[in-house]
Amino acid sequence: MSIYLTLGTYTNEGAAGLVGPDYSDRRAAMDAMHNSVGAKLVDYHILRGQYDFCVISEADSFAVVASMTLMARGSGAVDNVVTLESVDIEEIRSVAKGVQYTPPSG
Repeated sequence: MSIYLTLGTYTNEGAAGLVGPDYSDRRAAMDAMHNSVGAKLVDYHILRGQYDFCVISEADSFAVVASMTLMARGSGAVDNVVTLESVDIEEIRSVAKGVQYTPPSG
């Protein structure tokens, strides 16, 4: 399984659900969402700065993570979502050894 990091911001509606009287346990909700598509919620953090949250997931494909992101965005609770895939640098180095490249000449 690959590891994905999803960063995003909460809309006003989404932020209200974190602290309002109808408080929603986002970690439990995200865990259930991940389980529903065969993914694993590795961790979830509230952030200070440009993004409001970071979700770390393990999934079989980007499509699995993208489908969860699409559902969250469609709800109107989150915005400005960016998903990054963690890569194995050793695997990249191994493949790079066989790359044949000729730089442009000027």
